[in-house]
Amino acid sequence: MNVWARTRAGLLVGLAVVGGLAGGCRCNKETLAPIVFESGSDREPIDPNSVLAPPWEPPLVAQLDNGAILHWLRETDSPAFHVRVLLPTAIDADKLSAAATTAALEALELRLSSRLRRIPDARLELGSRPGRIEIAIHGRDADAEELLAALSNTFADAGNPKLLAVAQGKVLARHREAGPSALAGAALASKLLELPLAHEYASKQDLLDLSRNRLEKGWSLLTDPRDAVVVVHSGRDPEDEGMTEAVARLGTRWKGPIGFGSGKPNVTARLRAPAPKRLADTFLLTEQAPASLYFHAGKPERGNRAVVMLGRVIPTPTIESRTLARLCQRVMQEELDVRLLVAGPISILAIKVRVSSNDPIASLQRIIARMQAFSASPQPRERLDQAANLWLGARVVEASLSGEDWTSLWSESIDLAGDDREIFVALAKDAQGMLELEPEQVQAFMAEWFNPQAGQPGWMWTAAGVDDGFRDKLGASLRLIQE
Repeated sequence: MNVWARTRAGLLVGLAVVGGLAGGCRCNKETLAPIVFESGSDREPIDPNSVLAPPWEPPLVAQLDNGAILHWLRETDSPAFHVRVLLPTAIDADKLSAAATTAALEALELRLSSRLRRIPDARLELGSRPGRIEIAIHGRDADAEELLAALSNTFADAGNPKLLAVAQGKVLARHREAGPSALAGAALASKLLELPLAHEYASKQDLLDLSRNRLEKGWSLLTDPRDAVVVVHSGRDPEDEGMTEAVARLGTRWKGPIGFGSGKPNVTARLRAPAPKRLADTFLLTEQAPASLYFHAGKPERGNRAVVMLGRVIPTPTIESRTLARLCQRVMQEELDVRLLVAGPISILAIKVRVSSNDPIASLQRIIARMQAFSASPQPRERLDQAANLWLGARVVEASLSGEDWTSLWSESIDLAGDDREIFVALAKDAQGMLELEPEQVQAFMAEWFNPQAGQPGWMWTAAGVDDGFRDKLGASLRLIQE
């Protein structure tokens, strides 16, 4: 299965964060494989200055005529050209459904891929990060004008009603209802972020219900340039001969819907999902303030197991807090299926549990006890060092496999930054901070944010693949709410 096919399968399930929570689109960047720690390792420590902190200079920043913000990263003598368009999905979450977004992306892929096939070595990549969709084109720097023209023309004509209807049909023809893991992940994301489930999850009925008006509205909301960010990595300057016209064309051919304003002036403000208005005041399996379990009835997974996703929003207002959250997740992932999606001032933590049909409550109690054990005492320094080195080393591998695409790294740095001023240094600061954290800092952070029965409240859980047997056993100890 190629990159786009894998991504498309993940996007069909959900768009804001569920891909990373349920194991869908590109979640390897957020979770990776479970850690296997080595004792007595003589592995060389990683220099944070060389870990995904390219020798980039501050980007040229401009606003195109259509309102899109452009960040241009120039690398002298680079033979490659990369352009990445970041389209937020969370800012209009109450209006933009996963079904409409999936159809819009299908239309865009149909039109853009046909154009790129005529350009040697050009490649299309679609992906997602928390709260946004990303469209990336890779090719030769010598073909930069043609690549930008293909992108401009696609934004100009791929939203026509006929193509959107064709795209809807193609998505429906491929559709397979997602399993309990994806549904539970989507449900948890929607509960934590106070979003409608339809924003996170596209059912077959949702796709069938897309009228012409809904398809066109979905395209307009998703591709509005006044909310978009364009990141370019090139060996050339945007003011070079020929390039100026190509950039200007992107700002004129790609038009937004009729309306006023030019969008938020900062990249981070455009791409951030709104924080929940109010965090829940609940814990899990406690006598006081216990969280209800929201569940979706259905057939259990293999082995007759239902899926429970438990999680919370973690406030991460600083680079240090984001680094702490990531290192805690990586250490805990040694034993548990723990996911963490970082998006600036908030991060989403989720733990997946496949519960036994014999005693589902006991399955949940065991997971909570294992989580609590991590904060009972400080982690050994060696374990923290290995967790940091494995995470940062994986960044190096990812960068190498992606062809040293700076636009991908810049996108990751946006999520680590608190505001636009921090984007340039966020990757290096994150790496440096991760290698300097003390065991006591990690223990304190875990106790505050990773303990479902103590520390800070705000825990919620959802379940899917729950049949009558599971419902009766879970309902004996929990307040259940069927969705």
